[in-house]
Amino acid sequence: MSTAEARRARNKAQDDEDAAQLKLGPEFQNEEQTLTISEVKILLGRRENVTTDNPVYKKTLDYVQAFSRFHEEETVRNVRATLSDRELKPFELAQIANLCPLESDEAKALIPSLTEKDDDELQSLLNEIASYRKFQG
Repeated sequence: MSTAEARRARNKAQDDEDAAQLKLGPEFQNEEQTLTISEVKILLGRRENVTTDNPVYKKTLDYVQAFSRFHEEETVRNVRATLSDRELKPFELAQIANLCPLESDEAKALIPSLTEKDDDELQSLLNEIASYRKFQG
């Protein structure tokens, strides 16, 4: 494949992807489960007894420890359950849990696919997620 052909293929793939429309590319076609940062932290924490010199593992662990919004396993389960009860795509669910926007306008700006959601319903959901953050240990 020539350089020009590779560039055209890459540009076509980029044109086909649009997060606002939940067109996320072939890596995200399996929508069965999208993990949140907090869930990844819990999964990696269960491997704490495993000694690894893998730099990617260490960087990933550092990242999820720094950016996890929910720290207790029960809270993470409750957040997942609350978000799963709503009509959200897996990507939207994970992004709300990862970003924890406080206002519906903020959520819609950060996650464009939410623009069609009712503001009051979305705000109610965000308030519930915020209460989990507030009352975790």
